[in-house]
Amino acid sequence: MAFDWCAFVFKATECGSDNESACSSYEDIGVFCLLLTVLRPILGLFVRFRLLPRWELEHPGFGLQVAVILVLMMALYLILKVRHRQPVLHALGWVWPHARCVMVAPLLGVLLAGVSICLHGHAQNTRTIPLVEAVMLGVVFGPILEESFFRGCLLPVLAGSLTDGLAVILTALIFALFHNPTNLAHWLSFSGSGVAYGWIRVTSRSTTAATLTHAAYNLVLLLFARS
Repeated sequence: MAFDWCAFVFKATECGSDNESACSSYEDIGVFCLLLTVLRPILGLFVRFRLLPRWELEHPGFGLQVAVILVLMMALYLILKVRHRQPVLHALGWVWPHARCVMVAPLLGVLLAGVSICLHGHAQNTRTIPLVEAVMLGVVFGPILEESFFRGCLLPVLAGSLTDGLAVILTALIFALFHNPTNLAHWLSFSGSGVAYGWIRVTSRSTTAATLTHAAYNLVLLLFARS
């Protein structure tokens, strides 16, 4: 009997729990965005009082980037925990998806990366960054933070006011804008990948699945850039 790939993918993306409920709101999004806005001035004060070298602010090193990511992740957690008094991780979609989702999600990321490489013809040069640091930032910490906010927090809030499809698209556009695209190819790459992350988040009901896709996408681009 022939293997039905369409049925496999469809079933793999319908493996989440129906008990998911968003614990975030537009006010939470606003508080977190306010924190993002004031973060750079705060770091500027660190430079002014000689707690941080100026060059570190202009060209952040691995330690500072990790510290900022961890601060933002903790801030998002505390905002939701203090305001809603609910288990935050589960509400953000941090549940382990079905084994079929675990298989499909990285494959989707690899496919997206291939399309992105075809659009750009090249990837961002990361040779000046040690491989371990590039992997930790681009494959581990970055996707976890971005998916926690965009697909774990923002998307469910928008889906409460819009249809799932419109929420996925709008989240993807905001995600693309966040990455400051400089040309049409960048817009297409970030928006298209954002739609894919949102799609697998909604259909699997798991931010973990979206993060696996995001991490696989970044890993392929990273390896391509260093090849």
